[in-house]
Amino acid sequence: MGLFQDQTSSLSEIKRLAALVTDPSRRGEIGSDQWPLAMIAYGLVTCNETGREEEGVTIYNMFQSRCAPDARRKCALQLAAFIRQRKGDGWRALLPFAMADEAPDIRRQSAFLIYTLAAPQPEERFPGIAGLANVICASPCPGQASMAPALDALMSLGDMRFAPYLSFISKNLPPGRLADLLAETEAIPTDLGCGWLLDILDEHPELTSTIAAVLAGMPSRAGEVLDVVVPVPSWQFTNSAVQPLHSWSIPEYRLRMEKRLSRYLAPEEREAVDRAWN
Repeated sequence: MGLFQDQTSSLSEIKRLAALVTDPSRRGEIGSDQWPLAMIAYGLVTCNETGREEEGVTIYNMFQSRCAPDARRKCALQLAAFIRQRKGDGWRALLPFAMADEAPDIRRQSAFLIYTLAAPQPEERFPGIAGLANVICASPCPGQASMAPALDALMSLGDMRFAPYLSFISKNLPPGRLADLLAETEAIPTDLGCGWLLDILDEHPELTSTIAAVLAGMPSRAGEVLDVVVPVPSWQFTNSAVQPLHSWSIPEYRLRMEKRLSRYLAPEEREAVDRAWN
């Protein structure tokens, strides 16, 4: 795309494409090969503004209709590189990727980038997590995809500091929408995620079958339950590797859940969970 070849001409091209992509009457002028740079331009121009989620989803659906998944993944990573260079500013540029891509893995990757790259603000320590939690709880925009991958990414981060955001989601989603979201999750087992699912049993005992199915599917995705630390911009860490502080074997963690599970689950649901966690 020539983005890093000549700074002057590249900036000029970004401004031109940003003008096209933000003008609905001119979006048709953007060629298929220009759309990745157009998404970057749109993100850079609008990332400091709020309330543009519906527009972002509309634009993203045009982008993905013209670009293959590999091109969309590369585009998301290039945006992430800009965010890192700007010390975490601009995470909203990745919202359309996390909200609208038809590929769940791209939505999950984009959500993870938003969570871990959004710089702390005086009024909000984890603005990327708060932003996507609000999106998860809001009425879906036209053309928006499922937010289950964004929930997967949050549960899989594993840091207990993020528990209030999961609590916000379960308290603000109607039980029916919460059940639909949980039915699609593919999160790995972490102390954060499992603890939240058990909390939902306390809040919404009518969702026991849904929670049982989610828990039964978790152990096959990881060999242990992690209490995980993923460095985020609020920390003075340069190493981006996941740092497990503690872990439990699958059977060990089943014993930790046993008392609360026996309180709510029907015998057949309990049997399915026990079979998966032994």
